[in-house]
Amino acid sequence: MRRFLLLLAVFAAATVLAGSAMAAGIALKISGPGAVNDSTIKAGEKVSFDLYFENDTVFTLINVGFKITSPDIAAVTHVADSGKGRNVMGDVKAYNGFQDNSIFDMGGLHVVETDWDGKLPELIGFGALCVQNTYQPHPMQKNISMDMIFKTPGTVVVDSAFFPPRGVWMFAAPKVSPTWPGPYKFTVVE
Repeated sequence: MRRFLLLLAVFAAATVLAGSAMAAGIALKISGPGAVNDSTIKAGEKVSFDLYFENDTVFTLINVGFKITSPDIAAVTHVADSGKGRNVMGDVKAYNGFQDNSIFDMGGLHVVETDWDGKLPELIGFGALCVQNTYQPHPMQKNISMDMIFKTPGTVVVDSAFFPPRGVWMFAAPKVSPTWPGPYKFTVVE
């Protein structure tokens, strides 16, 4: 009985340690001429919502999604930059290995514009898969940015969104749901 309890305790400890050893996280910051400070955006100026990723293990797939909402702002202008972005409009940029096929060799980072038409709410997803390469561990760094302009004052919220096929954010394999300290709330001022 004592041996069984000891083995059970060792297994439980190993399971907890293994689960805590695999981690990933995503955070958001704003930059550009419209970023007044960490939580304030200037109306009529370009602001970039910068997504920072980190991980501490090797992954082969990512699947994440975001929603941008507002209780009092109806529209946003996506800042087009044809040819320099990951999507057709070019307002979504990628950095540090997300901008090409160097990490995700199955077409690079895929941008899924579920509802990206300038009328809030906006929904966007990102997915990437690598077969021959691997998404290596790295500290928190900027990997994706989304450029836009809010023309009127109000409040803007950026949060995670539900996206198939898993319904939750995922880095895999091993299967890990990245941490997200959001929702992030911003005040748009004149």
